[in-house]
Amino acid sequence: MASLALLAGCNSEPEPEAAAAATTAPVKPVVATPKDETATFARAVGDGKPGAAVNIRYEFSGKPTIGVPTELDVAFIPSAGVDSMEATLSGMAGITLAGPLTATFTSVEAGKPYRHKISVLPDRTGVFYISVSVNTQIAGSGLNRSFSIPFVVGQVAVQQKPTPPKDDKGESVKSMPAEESSQPKQ
Repeated sequence: MASLALLAGCNSEPEPEAAAAATTAPVKPVVATPKDETATFARAVGDGKPGAAVNIRYEFSGKPTIGVPTELDVAFIPSAGVDSMEATLSGMAGITLAGPLTATFTSVEAGKPYRHKISVLPDRTGVFYISVSVNTQIAGSGLNRSFSIPFVVGQVAVQQKPTPPKDDKGESVKSMPAEESSQPKQ
């Protein structure tokens, strides 16, 4: 008889609180936000002028090494109002750039990265930079800005600031600016 009472209890309706807990709230669809592909990229150094209509981010595929070509991935990210962009990349003594050194992007969207890849081949140790000139078209007007992509090849010795000269008493000599006078000294 006790087993019948136990079985009857198992088949009964659940308490209202238990029934409410058992029902699940409607599941909201998960909206996938696009992943920022350039989140780990470094930022190029601007020319210091305000109002650049494009941001530049970059990443090397590996540490630049003497005699080894390294891929450079450059992302051009236009601001609002930019209709098109044209970029020109150039190197300096000590590095060779290979691949298309100009890139043109038409009908661009603000905030979307437009990527371009080149190869960089250093021939010696040192601190180098790649110059990037970007001409943007905004409502029929052109705006040009320059950027630098700096990088180091090998171990570069840190230059120390020279120690100032000392006088006979061992105190530092401070240089003073020259002064002109229209009065002759007497």
